[in-house]
Amino acid sequence: MRRLLASLVAAVLLAACDVPPRFVDTKDIDMALARGSIATICKGLEMKDPDTRRYAAEKLEDMDDERAAECICDNIADERDGWDAAIAEGIKGTTRDEIARCFAELVEKPDLPQRTEAVVALSNIPAPAAREALAAIAADRSADSEVRARALAAIGHDPARKDLLIEILQGDPDAAARLAAAEGLTGMKDEAAVAALRKAFESDEDGAVRGQALIGLKRAGAPDADDLLCKAMMEDPSADVRARAVLAYKGTKRDEAVACLRKRALTYEESPAVRDELLTVLKSSPNKKAAQVLCDAIPFWMKSYVIEDIPDKVPGTGIIKAQNDRDWKNSYACLQKAYRKVRGGGYSCFARMYVAWWFRQVGGQAFVPKCPGYEGKAAE
Repeated sequence: MRRLLASLVAAVLLAACDVPPRFVDTKDIDMALARGSIATICKGLEMKDPDTRRYAAEKLEDMDDERAAECICDNIADERDGWDAAIAEGIKGTTRDEIARCFAELVEKPDLPQRTEAVVALSNIPAPAAREALAAIAADRSADSEVRARALAAIGHDPARKDLLIEILQGDPDAAARLAAAEGLTGMKDEAAVAALRKAFESDEDGAVRGQALIGLKRAGAPDADDLLCKAMMEDPSADVRARAVLAYKGTKRDEAVACLRKRALTYEESPAVRDELLTVLKSSPNKKAAQVLCDAIPFWMKSYVIEDIPDKVPGTGIIKAQNDRDWKNSYACLQKAYRKVRGGGYSCFARMYVAWWFRQVGGQAFVPKCPGYEGKAAE
């Protein structure tokens, strides 16, 4: 009888010890963790300080205890903001469905405040319940376009979601969703994914979608990918497609690819964005022939694009800087050749001034003309 009474007293005292204080911080949470006081750690989720809430959530997520999961579920919903971003940050990386499901059910609500941000937070959770919720959001055509795109980005590249990605790419009215689906299929090499990407490249009305589908075909190793890329970067009416076709060759070492980029560099391109991507890709290639393209194309770019101001003020015309960044050891020879060319006529004052200024920067002797707006000062 005495032993039973002692046990009851001990149980009461132990329960009393787990009564949480009204205020806790991260140090209190560490102390509570040492003595196994879930109630005190849970109290941390109620604090105003977001770092405290995040830290408490991290510790509770680590605890293999049903009460810890229940505590997170009870607090992750926020009356004012709809969901608690600090707690969501604390449970990122969890594989526990009982925790992920509580947050997922909030994010699935169409009227959740800051839902796009909530989808991003949910995408950091690998638990199956989170993946299922993201797939449901991605498939919901009534959802906000950006929300769907974020959800698709989270489940993309997952073979288990291939059929959903294909369905969205082939028939969804939302171009942003189709683009995200194309990005999600990029890297998949099975027959169905490649067929869907090819169909999108050939028929989608949105240039960004076609361009991404083209990149997907390149990554999948489609046998005609090079021909498609070269033709697209030269002829496609969409600047987005042309830019993505160029970008598909970023870092390339292959002579065939550089030959295609050379043709693009020596043919007029109206889009500054495409020209910028072309310079980026040529700079990225370790192939010496890519560096030579930058050198050889300087006069053409000066004549074609540098007409009303210097390249610093005209988007997509910084080829001399790109050449110098890529192959500065040969800059003197390249600019000497370009300087001789531009002095021969047919070039704007700004082109002649800029080439001469750059040639002097690398050690050459050149006369720098003063063009309108630059009288009395060098080109910037």
